[in-house]
Amino acid sequence: MFTKIMKIVMGCTLLLSSFAQASFQLETMTVILDAGEPRKVFSVKNTGKEPILLSTKVSDIAGSTVQAQDIMVSPPITRIEPEQSQQINFVLKKGVNVTDETLLKVSFQGVGAVQTNATKMPIRQDVAMLIMPAGMSVTQTPWNALEAKQQGNTLVLTNTGKQVIRLTPNFVGLPDNQPYSLGQFYLRPGEVKKIEVKSPLKEIQISPLSRYGFKMKDDVNIKVAS
Repeated sequence: MFTKIMKIVMGCTLLLSSFAQASFQLETMTVILDAGEPRKVFSVKNTGKEPILLSTKVSDIAGSTVQAQDIMVSPPITRIEPEQSQQINFVLKKGVNVTDETLLKVSFQGVGAVQTNATKMPIRQDVAMLIMPAGMSVTQTPWNALEAKQQGNTLVLTNTGKQVIRLTPNFVGLPDNQPYSLGQFYLRPGEVKKIEVKSPLKEIQISPLSRYGFKMKDDVNIKVAS
């Protein structure tokens, strides 16, 4: 019995050792690009013990304006040595007019660059990208522009501001403390979301996120107009 168990353990160990994973650390969990600046320089560090090949790609968010094609990434693919960092440049193409803050997605994918018998296991991290209009005055409380109205059994949430509102998907209807879900972590400028509710609401309690995607210390109550 002991011998059988040892064979299973050794087999699992050999299986795990046949995989090689890349590991890297991003400068922040959000890339913020100011349309008024020539470029955004973003740092990625290889925290593993072998070189990695890192690929970077910008994508549009479903339902948003097509904007990813206007962002140039340099270099799109690069080799990073162990414990070294690489600067990735994000550049907005000339002539592109940004009137409201735009939300996109940046995907970083790393895979070991050394030729071995091990199976390469790519590691991918997806983070948000915010493109700010040139000269925009940034507020740290963009949720103040969140408008809430109730129409019968429908709650209508509208971002009336020029910045993206980042928040957790779940919120609470008051005064009955009924939980609801927005279904996403953001409201883009001008975006409208409709949620079916079970009773008349006076307020909703949301959990806002910072511009870099971190949960704020305090929840915020938003009054609901009827």
